[in-house]
Amino acid sequence: MLSRTCSTATVIQAPDMSAAVDAVATYLRHENLGLSVAMAPDPYLDTLPWRRIPLLSARRGAAEESDRVSITSAFAGVAETGTLVMCSGPRHPSTLNFLPPTHIVLLPAARVVGPLEDALDPLRGALLPATINLITGPSRSADIEQTILLGAHGPQRLAIVVVGDGA
Repeated sequence: MLSRTCSTATVIQAPDMSAAVDAVATYLRHENLGLSVAMAPDPYLDTLPWRRIPLLSARRGAAEESDRVSITSAFAGVAETGTLVMCSGPRHPSTLNFLPPTHIVLLPAARVVGPLEDALDPLRGALLPATINLITGPSRSADIEQTILLGAHGPQRLAIVVVGDGA
């Protein structure tokens, strides 16, 4: 398993689903975040062996103000820009992308494409989600006195776990 931090996002490469769950547990411990998370009610996330984290408390559904960590999957990852494509819907409430200060994204390697156009191709001619969010790192702003502020409009921390071959 390989981990690196780039532009304040942490990217972890996990060869399989078990390693991905272990990576989430390690990240939560390393950042001292506890084991209580808000998780998207996503069928992909349901396939992961969360029982490997014995004390994990995962509440499914939209994020609430008290949530410190959210876990979601991503519709796609764009290799060209390092961008995550997040589509809202019942399986992925948008609040999970923005409300908790820490956002952990599990991205199957098969969903990583080259340019943004390739990520959006599957949406052409389909019923579009209410929102499509493009995330390229933790929220940041330099509006006030040109000082970088993390978490101004969303999470302060972003961890991306790329799962599977090609990671």
